[in-house]
Amino acid sequence: MAIDIGATLNERFQLEKELGKGGMGAVYAARDLLLERRVAIKVLKERSGKEVGQKLRLEAQIAARLLHENVVRIYDFGQSDGVYFLVMEEVDGPSYTRRWRQIPLEERLLVLAGVADALDYAHHQGVVHRDVKPGNVLLTAADSPKLSDFGLSMVVERGDDSGVIRGTPLYMSPEQTKGLRLDYRTDLYSLGVMIYESATGSVPFSGTSISIMTQHATVEPDRPRVRAAAISPELEALILGLLAKRPEDRPSSGSAIAVALLEESQRILERNQGKTTNGPQAAAVAPAVEPPATMAATMAALQTGTAVSAAPTQAMTHDGAPAVAPAKKRHLATVAGTGGVLALVREPLVRTMLEHVLAEPTMLSPDERYLHGHYLAYLISGSRRQGLFLRRPLDPRNADRARLLLALTYAVLRDGEDEAIRDAARLLDQRIEVRPYLSPVVSAKYLLCRSSVGRRKLFRQARKALAEASTHAQKRMLDAKGLLNPGLMPQKIDDLRLLAPERDAVDDVLVERWNRVADVWRDHPELRIAVLRYATHNAHKNPASSALWPEVVYPLIERARWHRRIRGRTEHIWNYIWGNLFHLPDPGVALDRALKKVVPARLAAQLEESLELMVENTRLEDQKADLFAHPQDDGDRVAASITINPDKLAEIADDRGAAKNEDLMPLDDPNPLRFTQGELHDLWTEALQALQNQGMQKPGSKPPSHRHVPVGPYRLVVVPSIRGRTAGQVVIQGMANKQIELSTPTVRTRGSAGKALVAVWTYADNSLLVVHLDFMNTERYVLWHAPRAHQLNFEDPAELNNELFALGLEIPDQLDKVLSRGFKPV
Repeated sequence: MAIDIGATLNERFQLEKELGKGGMGAVYAARDLLLERRVAIKVLKERSGKEVGQKLRLEAQIAARLLHENVVRIYDFGQSDGVYFLVMEEVDGPSYTRRWRQIPLEERLLVLAGVADALDYAHHQGVVHRDVKPGNVLLTAADSPKLSDFGLSMVVERGDDSGVIRGTPLYMSPEQTKGLRLDYRTDLYSLGVMIYESATGSVPFSGTSISIMTQHATVEPDRPRVRAAAISPELEALILGLLAKRPEDRPSSGSAIAVALLEESQRILERNQGKTTNGPQAAAVAPAVEPPATMAATMAALQTGTAVSAAPTQAMTHDGAPAVAPAKKRHLATVAGTGGVLALVREPLVRTMLEHVLAEPTMLSPDERYLHGHYLAYLISGSRRQGLFLRRPLDPRNADRARLLLALTYAVLRDGEDEAIRDAARLLDQRIEVRPYLSPVVSAKYLLCRSSVGRRKLFRQARKALAEASTHAQKRMLDAKGLLNPGLMPQKIDDLRLLAPERDAVDDVLVERWNRVADVWRDHPELRIAVLRYATHNAHKNPASSALWPEVVYPLIERARWHRRIRGRTEHIWNYIWGNLFHLPDPGVALDRALKKVVPARLAAQLEESLELMVENTRLEDQKADLFAHPQDDGDRVAASITINPDKLAEIADDRGAAKNEDLMPLDDPNPLRFTQGELHDLWTEALQALQNQGMQKPGSKPPSHRHVPVGPYRLVVVPSIRGRTAGQVVIQGMANKQIELSTPTVRTRGSAGKALVAVWTYADNSLLVVHLDFMNTERYVLWHAPRAHQLNFEDPAELNNELFALGLEIPDQLDKVLSRGFKPV
């Protein structure tokens, strides 16, 4: 489709001039008429098929989250008359392809260091570029690099095929030429080709496309110093390491590469003492004979993520100024690559552990992002405000789980070394709060530590050693079998599905919501503080919470709003006290106000839609038992406890957990009697038939009766009323001078025949606990306490649990989901 200059896409983006064309399409300078800013519009080649468009949009939304000074910012993704287009940051300079031969080697290395830093940042966000080449590096007027087209060109070229070889042959990695699955190390190889070309003046391989691809896969390149003798041994070692055929033999991260390039640039400046010759060889005067240990030391440092050290001398220019300007040195401060979290870590021990765990990136699919995000959001905010003083009885447990997640991952990645076990034990014993520092990468690596037989063996050894080394673990974190296992510690990715709303696939719509919520989270501290004050114990005091991944922020807000919706009567009372007596907003009220004030209306509507998914999926509630249990691996069995504030106030403060069941009046059966709408309709039909036949009975005959269902020592019957069309009535009889009357949705029809309307537990002392839906489909709770012949009614499950504990009655394990479709008998 032809695009005319002056055309307006989607009545918003006015095209002003064409900037260039490429394999993906054409790029135009444009103006955003809505936000009044200059942008670049990349109009992609016309591609048919809705699925391709969805893939493009998904990749664009994931790339849009990359906020880094060396990455071209993606603002939006749209479609106009069947043609897809990207709205991007406008860069006011040429591509590296057009510019690199005009600048000296030391400046080229500075540009490539910025590219390496951008790749490192993206890789630690779980994003792989897959098409790193000079044409995808744009330069500003000050020669600052901007890496563009993250993953998008590969999606366009790949289409729907699997194993198809796509990309730019000159810069392809060996695994890319073979059509293999790619990870972040393919980008490092392509970057190595760019460095090779920048240092020697030519790419390592030439010929036809097929010939070049074959050489990348099978042929060792010429050593850079054969083509350019002035190249230093350190730079040659770096290049050859990046061009290793096996991905595992390449340097560990873009961060290490960036530091090595910056230090090499500084060494060149020091040797040249201000020379400005532009040739590829003239910028370095290196010794002709390579010191034997230099390359080995350089590669060892790069493969472990350690920066190559340089002499701390400072070169001077011909006019006496420092050879490296402050503007260039700023790159050294940006080599973090982990989304800014490490810069916010307060505790040296946690920083050390995170640096090791995050040193090597790992790729995450959209589905993995979704599941890990929900798991971490649960650890942060899974504990509801409960009890008289709205304490969080689950919070210490979740904090322990998060510490164990980091501690074990760190210990296993360090092969269970004694020093690593000691560090991990210190983390547990000092009870340092780590949840604001965790990202989906950390939980993903925790699962990788258990992904094979050998790794699981090392994992168990490290877990056992950690349990023996940590006093806190021995007191608080051992399960019934003596294993270090505080519950809800996953073994495989599918375990995390039990904590997230069911979703067929993570699409571009959800990823866009992640990004929009993250923008509000970052730009409006008042919302961030309000959510964290309500949903967590003290995470609002930790600045690292501002750097949480969007995949964590979105479900974190969902959970806060969910808890707000199902809050108990006690919280309502506190809201009133704080608002009317002290004239201060309770954290819940502050949350409501912040959401209303700063969240755009459209986004608020989308959050409301997501909240409905949580309402339907009762597995998201924070009272669970054995969620991640695996019978095939008894040594790793999870024992997550149900705690809806059943403890005395002092016990909550001490985090001693729930009361022991042996001290309570036991249930006759942990599984309740459940009555569905279909079953109750059948009882209603029989009762109505008996009522109609009553007038037809002969004088002196026994009145007709209808079927009832035994419930312990009592019986359940359906009242055959025909007056109410929207409500039914169920009665439990058998008490002396008393019956329990339950209003339910109508049972005059079978309706949703399999939908559970009533559930009843019986106790050894003949007490009853009833859960039922009323005619408004709201859960209600009735307790019949037989020793006192007293009926108690509840709307709030937290208050019911407090009463059960006070009366010494066992609390059913599945009270929270007994009427849901997800209920499973014990």
